[in-house]
Amino acid sequence: MNRFPTKVLAGTAVLAVGVLASAMPATAAGTDAEVRVVNTETVQVYLSPTGEVETKRIYEQLSLTGSGDVQLSNPVAPDGVRNLDGFGGWDVEDGVQTLETTVDGEQELRSVSDFQGDLPLTISVDYQLDGESVQPGDVVGESGRLDVTYTVENTTSAPQEVSYDDGNGGTVTKTVDVAIPVVGSLTTVAPPNFKNVSSDQANLAGDGQGGTKLSFTMTLFPPIGSTTATFGYSADITEGVVPRADISALPVNPLNVPTFASAAESYQGGADTGIELTEGATTIDSNLLQLRDGAADLLSGLIQLNDGADQLRAGLVDEAAPGAGRLADGASDLQDGLGRLDDGARQLAGGTGDLSAGAARLGAGTGSALEGSKDLSAGLSQISDGLGQLADAQSGLPAAAAGIQALKAGVDTILVKVGTTTQADTLVGGLAALDTGLGTAKDGSAQVRDGIASLAAGLPVAKGGVDQVLAGLQGGSGSTTAALTGIGQKVGAALQTAGCQAEPVCATQLSEALAALTSLGGTLSTSLGQAVAGLTAVSGGLKSAIDGVSLLAPGSEKLATGVAEAEAGAGKLLAGSQELKAGLGEVRQGLVDLAEGVQSAVGGIQALDSGALDAAAGGRELSYGLGQLDAGAGDLVAGARQLDDGAGQLAQGAGDAAAGSQQLASGADELANGLRGAADGSGRLAEGLEQAADGAPALVDGAQRLSDEGTKKLVAAGEATSQDYGELVAVMNAGAERADAEEMVFGAPDGAVGLAAYSFVVEGEDGEGGRNLVRGLGGLVVLGTGAGVLAARRRFV
Repeated sequence: MNRFPTKVLAGTAVLAVGVLASAMPATAAGTDAEVRVVNTETVQVYLSPTGEVETKRIYEQLSLTGSGDVQLSNPVAPDGVRNLDGFGGWDVEDGVQTLETTVDGEQELRSVSDFQGDLPLTISVDYQLDGESVQPGDVVGESGRLDVTYTVENTTSAPQEVSYDDGNGGTVTKTVDVAIPVVGSLTTVAPPNFKNVSSDQANLAGDGQGGTKLSFTMTLFPPIGSTTATFGYSADITEGVVPRADISALPVNPLNVPTFASAAESYQGGADTGIELTEGATTIDSNLLQLRDGAADLLSGLIQLNDGADQLRAGLVDEAAPGAGRLADGASDLQDGLGRLDDGARQLAGGTGDLSAGAARLGAGTGSALEGSKDLSAGLSQISDGLGQLADAQSGLPAAAAGIQALKAGVDTILVKVGTTTQADTLVGGLAALDTGLGTAKDGSAQVRDGIASLAAGLPVAKGGVDQVLAGLQGGSGSTTAALTGIGQKVGAALQTAGCQAEPVCATQLSEALAALTSLGGTLSTSLGQAVAGLTAVSGGLKSAIDGVSLLAPGSEKLATGVAEAEAGAGKLLAGSQELKAGLGEVRQGLVDLAEGVQSAVGGIQALDSGALDAAAGGRELSYGLGQLDAGAGDLVAGARQLDDGAGQLAQGAGDAAAGSQQLASGADELANGLRGAADGSGRLAEGLEQAADGAPALVDGAQRLSDEGTKKLVAAGEATSQDYGELVAVMNAGAERADAEEMVFGAPDGAVGLAAYSFVVEGEDGEGGRNLVRGLGGLVVLGTGAGVLAARRRFV
């Protein structure tokens, strides 16, 4: 005898799978009219109390709706195929059931076979009594604290290559374990002698008969869940037993289930956000590197400027200033000599000698001054060139300022895409809307769950009442006729012993009484049989409803739990996006401050460049004047030599020479004073440029460090985020493909909708199986005898 009604199994498959994957039946191949075909496959597995497989069957049901002739080829299990709708067999060859029939309305064809295939789940059960592991039989009749632990594992995982975006324009290919997505539930009822029942994973409710119903839900596939689920319960027991547990498992395509599909959309949103973060950070990093290169060019210009300033200081301090001093001394001597020339021609020889010596010193001084002015002019030119490079719009500080503006624009773009909670087309706005919608879905799913729980509690009570009436009627339906016949035979034998057969009247009455008694037994048996058949149908219908609701309950609980988890995840994503926006705002403000500093530096460099150009022009004029002075000193030396040729010419020009020497001395003093000031200024310029050159590497290093420790890490974080979420999406897509391809156990006819389900029964242990059977048979005998005696008594009154 089957331990699970065929109609209930078929109804369970259609109801449960229909809830999770709404699909319209299709028109099957091989039909000449519109006939829709749904093929359900339900694998029924009975397990020992510890989880070992004892029996496996597969129930096939073909539901045909429409009108017309149908020819179908349905893959089935080839071993032990039996027809559940009659005594006829099936036409099965090489594991394919061939069917030809005519449909007018609705038609169902059901069969059962021995299942030899692999199961998608393995189940193990562990029992502990007062902290020690025990066998199920050791629990029977005992008292203490019982802990029951179930472990359910999805064993369909297989290595598979998946590909997803690496977050930087490329693709990552990785081998991961992909399982067929399976969801399920486990229900069990702790009897009334189980007290203080508790569980961290189950939904608990009363069963209406003093017991406690526990329901566990399972999502057995990554990334939504795990391939292994471990859960259980504890209870204080007296006169212990091991309750039976029922497990329903369904392969599903997660992309067709709204709760799971929303999780996949969230994962895809995370991957897209990672890509956008990577793109923005890459743009920022590129601009930072431009800033670093501009700072390097600035450093090169400062170094050149510093070298020119050092040369300028050396020319002024070491050559130009001493030469100007010697020029002033020579001019003073010339003035003295010319004064003595005015005193008398008698001192002409001595004066001309002094004049010659002074002219020689003057020539040397002007030569030194000329060389110094040339060095000064070269140094100022180098300063001007360095400042020009620094102010260049393509490679100097203006280029750096442009790079910073590009960085700021990149950050502004990211901030716009991140947005606010009131902007629906931005990251934060989308997450806020998702959070609000999931909150509403959470309330609705909780209401659905509570309604199904109430229905699940009421239906078993109704079925229990029907089954009690049915049991009473079944006791009398089989033995009524036999009991009445036996009573009649005993009465007849007694009357014969008393001599009734010798009396014609008595014998006739005895024969009529026995016939009436036999007829009464047949009538009573027929009536009881009809009542039993009717109540059996009612009990079966209630059982189908209970099993259907038991499959709806875990689905509704899983829906409520999944929506709650999705709402919590959306809240975390919203908070993280707002923190990201705050961090980007700080980066933007830093870029604004940096841009203002570089802009100030550009203005200072431009002003310094203008001053350097003016200094270079002044140096060139100084060099030109000293050249003329040197030429005049040469002429002075030649004239002093000519003094020896004629005193008359010297006396005649002595007055003019005295006036000229006065001007020369005054100019030489001014030149010496000016060159000493220029020497001091060149020293300060060299010191300032040296400090600038020392500070410029810090700008280069800072830009490089900001790139290495900031934006490159942002790029890496964006790539990691994109790849992490991309892998989750790829695994879900791969699981969905496996679900579509491998959902059916053997397959459906071409063009038909195929639905599959697995039903596992973990048998209980109570030690009462044999005694209950004996008690039941004894009760039937007693009930039948009582009914027969009552009928005979009425007949003879």
